[in-house]
Amino acid sequence: MCSPIFIQNSFSESPDFSTDDRPHSSAGSLWFHRSGRIRKLLLETKDTKVSRIYLTSLPAGSNAFELAAKFCYRVNVEITISNVVLLRCTARFMEMIEDISKKNLEIRTEVFFKDAVFPNISNSISVLHRCETLLSVSKEVNLVRQLINTIVKNACKEQLTSVFSKLEYNFPPKPVQ
Repeated sequence: MCSPIFIQNSFSESPDFSTDDRPHSSAGSLWFHRSGRIRKLLLETKDTKVSRIYLTSLPAGSNAFELAAKFCYRVNVEITISNVVLLRCTARFMEMIEDISKKNLEIRTEVFFKDAVFPNISNSISVLHRCETLLSVSKEVNLVRQLINTIVKNACKEQLTSVFSKLEYNFPPKPVQ
């Protein structure tokens, strides 16, 4: 289990991510409007002056939280083959979904999957390999099945393309009369 991560209530507009190895940020409107999990925790508390919220069991721990926090503070978070699984799993855990915000982390990762991962077998295999580190959450968000289906579909397409190309080579088109 990961060590707990806390969100400390403060009034700073944008946190300095480099000063502390434990992520913290304002418990204010950015988190409230972008994360369903934080929203629920804030609404469930009886204390109106919450000073800290502890998150436990965050997939991938503080690295994932830092990327989610940067996203909330509108810092450009580059989605790559290396971090898309981490971001997708974190988006689900933090409930950074369309019901909460239209421009959310879950949608951004889905667009990346659609544009950069699913069309390319090599990228799909690399991302599937990265699912191993977050296997239970990757399965929960249906990534493993989607990636396997995509790899199989693309492999079949490549095989069919290869077969058709050989057929065209062996059987030249009939001349038009």
